[in-house]
Amino acid sequence: MADKKLKELSEQRFHVLDSFRGICALLVVLFHVRIVETIVDASFFRNSALFVSFFFVLSGFVLAHRYGFKPDFNFKKFIISRTSRIYPLHIVMLIVFIIIEIGKYFAANYGINFNNEPFTGQTSLSEIIPNMLLIQSWTHYTEQLSFNYLSWSISIEYYMYIIFAITLFLIKSPRYLIWGAVAIATYMLIFLGDTTLTKQSLNGLSCFFSGALVYFLYKKMKDRSRLNKAIATIIEVIVIGLVIIAVSVSYPNKLIVCSLVFCLAIYIFAHEQGWLSDILKGKIFIYLGKLSYSIYLIHGAILFCMISFFIILQKILGLNFTVMLDGVRYIDLGDNYLNNSLVFLVLFVVVVISNITYKYIEIKGQIIMRRALTNSK
Repeated sequence: MADKKLKELSEQRFHVLDSFRGICALLVVLFHVRIVETIVDASFFRNSALFVSFFFVLSGFVLAHRYGFKPDFNFKKFIISRTSRIYPLHIVMLIVFIIIEIGKYFAANYGINFNNEPFTGQTSLSEIIPNMLLIQSWTHYTEQLSFNYLSWSISIEYYMYIIFAITLFLIKSPRYLIWGAVAIATYMLIFLGDTTLTKQSLNGLSCFFSGALVYFLYKKMKDRSRLNKAIATIIEVIVIGLVIIAVSVSYPNKLIVCSLVFCLAIYIFAHEQGWLSDILKGKIFIYLGKLSYSIYLIHGAILFCMISFFIILQKILGLNFTVMLDGVRYIDLGDNYLNNSLVFLVLFVVVVISNITYKYIEIKGQIIMRRALTNSK
């Protein structure tokens, strides 16, 4: 009976949390959009890069759910599954950014210059291997934001998978004590400003293993947490409010506080008891959740192409469509309505292209890589 209940729990799908994955991916897109005098100037969007921490917490929660309490954990299958999930799109986007650098090199011959020289600094040739190995965010000797700068979090995520798998392979019980020890230790190092490990790796480890602990708590409390729908809705609304405030306002140790608020949000919405949860289980939100990895990983290239288009257009027409603010290039079409319309057009284009990369790179790439790794000796 206990084994049957454990199997049913491990097969449970958290649809609302899947939806949050898609929403958070779009929020990260809005953080990177550089268009003057638009909705993205709001404090919430200017700080929405913090939702990468939400991804880390959610990954810890989901993997603890799927693997954390299985009696027959298979280390090799786990690594093959995670590698196949991450690598195909990551490698394709790395190639895309290398091609972009080549394009910048030839564009310079026509007098079209971008923010930095091709294959220098964060896009130097020496950064290709660290990106291929996904180690760029783990060392102080590599550029964390090199080439596809968004892949810094994928670098952290991949090796967190391996660390998590080691805790499952070597430690039978109680694993949650190890997860808690890692989370507390890394939060303390962040608080103390320790630089032995990179800030990115400390953030990832603290959030990921906090998420695993949240799942342990959820697993223990699941059958004791039934609430009236109206009360559950009020709690959901309060939690969303806390998330918005935590992200928008400036205060000390913000990274740690936001991570803990995200833990609370994931715990509450994992129960799917309120009317907000019912809304988030809608088809559009579920589908955005499926596209979330593509949305996240490809939008940097799309934004670069958009800015490049306006740089070329202004050179051809002799008009100004871009402006430099604090060393960053922004788009300005000269009208608030047009600028805001462009923000929504960007989101639309990102989602449309993500639909393509999801179907033809993520899904097909997973199948091909899983087959190749499984059959390798």
